[in-house]
Amino acid sequence: MARDSLLANDSLLFRQPENYLAGQWGMSVEYVPEALHSNDGVALFLLGFFFLSVVVVLLRKTSFSERVNNFVYPQSIQTNDVLNSGEEFVQMLLAVMVSMLGAVLYFGYASLHWNLHLAPFSMFQLLGIYAGVCLGYLILKQQLLACVNAVFFKHEKRELWRKDYGLVFSIGALLLFFLVLLAVYVDLTQEKVAYGLLFVLLFVKSLVFLKDFTYFFDKIYGVVHLFVYFCALEAVPLLVLWTALNRLTNYLTTTYY
Repeated sequence: MARDSLLANDSLLFRQPENYLAGQWGMSVEYVPEALHSNDGVALFLLGFFFLSVVVVLLRKTSFSERVNNFVYPQSIQTNDVLNSGEEFVQMLLAVMVSMLGAVLYFGYASLHWNLHLAPFSMFQLLGIYAGVCLGYLILKQQLLACVNAVFFKHEKRELWRKDYGLVFSIGALLLFFLVLLAVYVDLTQEKVAYGLLFVLLFVKSLVFLKDFTYFFDKIYGVVHLFVYFCALEAVPLLVLWTALNRLTNYLTTTYY
């Protein structure tokens, strides 16, 4: 009794009210997505992408303006114009960088629609997984394009198309890089990022559509074939990639919880 009387005047002592029920007091925990702009690893990656872009430009034997001129006014293919091993390496390097940029964009989207903290992987492991999926998509798509073109079209047109496709891919990578910079450091809303990504895709696919028509379907009656070709090799693979990333993320955040 003496002890209770001594503590009776202690204002810091918690006294359980008569109507107190455990679990009804306090605030529920809310998951806050990890911010990309405050992560040093993401900053180093974007800086590395910038330097790799410079290396890509230096490795190319022809200047950007010359490649654009050849894109607008295609010339007959020459023997020394065929893509060599160095050019193939540059294209592969670009594919890796584009895959990583795509992984950053998708991580920003997934962090708002899934509880990524429930997945048994860290942020960088998830970025690596997403980048691997994107890279696998690019490689499979390129092989599919090569097989279809080899069966239906002549060698000279295929080589001209490959050179122009490489230029379009480089432009798309540059635009995607700027979009990622804005998404990470300007803190764009998901709607604005989606519109920006849609613009990049439409711009790149429009150029590819133009080259497909110029080299492979240059007759009016070939327009129907062009739409089938374009949808099967450009539009459908993108939908498959998007579905695969969403299902993978859903699996990682629900199976291990």
